[in-house]
Amino acid sequence: MENLVSPILVDLVSGEDDSKLILDLQFAEELANRKLRRHRVISVQFYQEPGKRPLRVQDHAESNEFQNEVGELDYAIPLRQDKMTLAIPYTVFPQFKYGDLVSARVSLEDTVTGEVLSHELLNFFATQTGTLDFFSNQYMLTYLKSDLPAEVRLEKMTYWMDKNEDNAKVLSMSIEFLKELAGAGSQDAVKKLCDLYGNERYSVSDKNEAEKWASRLEQKVAQRPAVPKEQKESSEQDLPKQITNEAALKKCEQLAKDGSAEARWLIYAYSCSPEGTSYSRTQAFSYLRLAAEDGLEKAVRALANACEKSFVFISKEQVAEYIAILKKASEKKQPLADYLLFQIYNSGICLGQPIPGNKKSAYAMLLAAAENGSMEASYDLWNYYEHGNEFLMEQEDALKWLIVAADKGLATAESRLGDLYIDGKYVEKNNQKGISYLNKAAEKNNWDAQMKQYEAYYEGRYKDILFEKDKEKAFELLRSFANSGNPKACILIMDKYEHGNEMVMEHKQAVYYLKVAAKNGYAQAMYQLANVLLDGVYLPQDLGEAKRLLNSAAVNGYPDAQFALYHYYRNGYKTLKNKRINQERALQWLYKAAGTLPSAQYEIWLLCQEKEQADLDLTDQDALDYLFRSASQKFGPALYRVGMAFGSGVEVEKNPERGLSLIEEAASMHHPEAIYELSQIRMSGTFGGVEVTKDESEGLHLLILSAELGYPMACKQIGEWFAKGLLPDESEAWIKQTVDIAVNAGLTVKMDGSPQSDMEAAIAAEK
Repeated sequence: MENLVSPILVDLVSGEDDSKLILDLQFAEELANRKLRRHRVISVQFYQEPGKRPLRVQDHAESNEFQNEVGELDYAIPLRQDKMTLAIPYTVFPQFKYGDLVSARVSLEDTVTGEVLSHELLNFFATQTGTLDFFSNQYMLTYLKSDLPAEVRLEKMTYWMDKNEDNAKVLSMSIEFLKELAGAGSQDAVKKLCDLYGNERYSVSDKNEAEKWASRLEQKVAQRPAVPKEQKESSEQDLPKQITNEAALKKCEQLAKDGSAEARWLIYAYSCSPEGTSYSRTQAFSYLRLAAEDGLEKAVRALANACEKSFVFISKEQVAEYIAILKKASEKKQPLADYLLFQIYNSGICLGQPIPGNKKSAYAMLLAAAENGSMEASYDLWNYYEHGNEFLMEQEDALKWLIVAADKGLATAESRLGDLYIDGKYVEKNNQKGISYLNKAAEKNNWDAQMKQYEAYYEGRYKDILFEKDKEKAFELLRSFANSGNPKACILIMDKYEHGNEMVMEHKQAVYYLKVAAKNGYAQAMYQLANVLLDGVYLPQDLGEAKRLLNSAAVNGYPDAQFALYHYYRNGYKTLKNKRINQERALQWLYKAAGTLPSAQYEIWLLCQEKEQADLDLTDQDALDYLFRSASQKFGPALYRVGMAFGSGVEVEKNPERGLSLIEEAASMHHPEAIYELSQIRMSGTFGGVEVTKDESEGLHLLILSAELGYPMACKQIGEWFAKGLLPDESEAWIKQTVDIAVNAGLTVKMDGSPQSDMEAAIAAEK
């Protein structure tokens, strides 16, 4: 309905709360009739201009009510009265930059008929504070006079002129800006001047001026270098931007036959769309291969993705063909093809199949990718140098590539280079440069750089650089990082809630952030959320969703989730019970987890001690290797077991001194069994048949500490010593609790002959 008698009246409320966009709405009485209100809804959608692209909601604790099912900013509330206020937090909007243009459509809809009863179109301008104000010509004029890139200025001016077709003053100012850009060499500005003067819908149209600028444009075209005939013929064909109908498809097929890589790509893209499902997949894939051979980057990327996802069956012959295509693209200096070839030669694996690896060729391809412009390859050259220097690079060369990647804007490189400047490692120490690079990386949503910014304010320092300690500022940053999609920030918020609630949040707020990180596919968050759903404390218990999340986290390589699935298939995990044991699947997940997880490595060693575990099919040496791998990662139980092995000389060369140091290390990590064993060593003064430092007082202290940690053998010894009158200063209540632990573990606590007969009788009576 375009000709509304009683439109919605909208006013922008400013100055009261800069954290929200507040709109006052007023509806005509006939639209807000009391009897009809219950069937009417106010909705508002926001768009980025030019182009009317729907704004997407930023993940935030408040965002759910402001988004539709595809994440676009689409807010709806029931109509309650003829005057209402809409308040939308800026936290759910994308972060606006000065000069951003936004439009909004406010509608009143009938939920029964679906009819739009009235609507109002609004135009906004992003101010220097990042808030929105109604669009004005003065705002735009001030903005255009600021220091802007030519393409940005031209885009905004085009929008401004389209909204002021009859405003001679605005068009005259636009013309002056356009002439300035044209004088600086902008062909797009010259084209726009031709259009402005030659189009009668503009009030400043002038045929003579149009011809003058058209002549200038022709002169520029004539001055261009000659284009090869075949390339010129191809460019003269009117290649569609996308295939939307049969005519466009036929056009692209003809151009594809004539050798146009872009046309071949368009056909493949069309075949992947809902409209192109009937197109021959074989033919489309053939076009994709040819486009990739021609060095079209998006075709190379699509080919790699298609093969990795097994869109086609991958045979040895197809692996060879894939490599041949990448080599042809590499000959055209296509950096992605170079980078993919590096990965193949370096790993000796292509599309899941082994091929002859070649480190020399791998390095050559990585270097070629970097030289041809790949930021990722540039950073990898540095990364390989810093972590083992596998390719034997000189420090100066490796550092050069790190700087190239950082200066091209790769956030990972910026973050690492920032730390190097702060550390003064490989480069001359420069804190200012270091912080600058870290800030650049953080602005690009680099998770690690953002967490370093948080740490600086939370701790009052980052490395040796002092900051003003400001926890409120730190928490504000942490929330903003979480809202921008940083899963590490999301997880830290949840951890802080569970360990003291330092940020003073409700459990639903904290869990919301964990959900956001899990929804975005971050494996650790999926694992933690699965545990929340299994515990049923912060959220209602949901075993099905918990199982799904555990599987997703495990498939994405998170070892704790893989270890959890091992327990699930063996005998259940927390409240997730498995009705039927699946030993084979359990062991599959255990082996995956043991690739990196020390507790899983230790579990394999433990299983190997149970002789009935024949399914493991491991030798004693294999099991011992797993134990030592676990101990090397400072896993307390493994450190203790290795220490005991050195003390006894079983399976390893006897070395009591080394063994004792490992047991002490495990005890320092609060491993109760190690603490108990150390108490016996201190009280006896021997270990592994050799004399060591004897300290009965320290031994008793360690024994009590082990009992405090619930180790049954220590609890048994404490009970028996108390019964003999050796611990006269201990409370009977504590002794009773301690003995209970030992008894519940199946140990027999000898209380007979005790001077504490009343205590013994009381314990026996309760048992």
